[in-house]
Parts: sequence; C-alpha cells; structure tokens
Amino acid sequence: MYDRQRFPLPGAVLYPDDSRPRPARAEPGDDRWVTGLCWLYCRRADVPVIWIGPAAFNGMHAPMHACERCLSELEFMIWHHFTEQ
Repeated sequence: MYDRQRFPLPGAVLYPDDSRPRPARAEPGDDRWVTGLCWLYCRRADVPVIWIGPAAFNGMHAPMHACERCLSELEFMIWHHFTEQ
C-alpha cells in the first residue's frame, strides 16, 4: 500500500494493482481514436492515436495525441510515480 502522508494529490483515487483501470485501447469502431502522429516517445506517423490533452509551450497550444504503446508507457510511469515514491 502507500503512505497517505506522502501521496501528493489529496482526494485522488489510488486503485489496488488487481483493480487498476484498464488503459485505453484502439478498438474497432471507437471514434476516439484517429490515424495520426504519436506525440510521445515513438513519434510514429499514420498509427491509431487518441487525444490525451492539450500541450502548451510559450503561449501556444496544440492537441496532443498518443498511440496505444506510448500511452501504456505513460500510464505505467504515472502509476509508478504515485506508488513507488
């Protein structure tokens, strides 16, 4: 389990490993996924990607997308951050 004193986001939900929400997956017919460029680690083009939020830099904003593989890595890193500190 985790130490509530060290958990940085009061009110956040921390799921046990066996009930962790499933990451987003590119399923046929799921219109949240589009073909495009992955903005995360792999930077592959023409792959199924999903919008993960706006990216901001120097006053400019752009829609950020990620492929399934990079999204899984990002989710792992976020989970690791909150459970392994």
